[in-house]
Amino acid sequence: MNSISDVLRRLEVIIAETKATQSPMGYFAALYYKMTLSVSRAIDQGLFENGARMDRLDVNFARRYFDAYDTWQAGQSPSQAWAVAFEATRDDRITVLQHLILGVNAHINLDLGIAAAQTRPKDAIFGLKPDFDMINQNIGGLVNEVQDRLAEIWLPFKWMDWFLRTEDEGMINFSIKMARMSAWKTATTIAFAPTMELERKLVYELDAAVAFFGKKIVRPGFYLRTGLWWMRLWEKGTVSEKIDILLQ
Repeated sequence: MNSISDVLRRLEVIIAETKATQSPMGYFAALYYKMTLSVSRAIDQGLFENGARMDRLDVNFARRYFDAYDTWQAGQSPSQAWAVAFEATRDDRITVLQHLILGVNAHINLDLGIAAAQTRPKDAIFGLKPDFDMINQNIGGLVNEVQDRLAEIWLPFKWMDWFLRTEDEGMINFSIKMARMSAWKTATTIAFAPTMELERKLVYELDAAVAFFGKKIVRPGFYLRTGLWWMRLWEKGTVSEKIDILLQ
């Protein structure tokens, strides 16, 4: 995998596989495809300070997701955070919204900071910050689009998201923004790890923390869990149809 185009092609394969098998793993793959396509277009339009560097970051970032996906499909154990997200796809009670947030939790809270540090280690990490921040703006408009798609799957979602807005940000947009802020802290910490042993320790501890939060997404408090149960009960369409809606 050498370019963002390769990433998009691999995501298309995963989406086709998950639609054929009616696997909820396709929900996050669909969201990730749209986000990657948005970043690819921004690179082509010259919106980033260094497009070639962003292409490398995207490849490093995506590779962590693909490695986790392939490991799980082979019946082995990926990172703790991805194991929580993938295990949830076996639970028919989990909503599309939860699946998307679980994927964002594992990929951004864990993978993004590691990928950024690998792309620009030591002092070089600070040169990445402007483009790193630009992705937040690039994805912001897309998130509103995804929330509209979720409203097609479960109509009351639009009303709920409006009720839970903070200024101009819906709950998914806010979650991604906060996750990316956390990822930048992770990136700078790992970039300056003095030894590989310490770096592995930092990654292990981060993975455990992200996995813990993932478990809270799967099994939240009673009242939220009850609300999510009703959401899941009234979701429209088969798994494959819901993946197609997310891709629109």
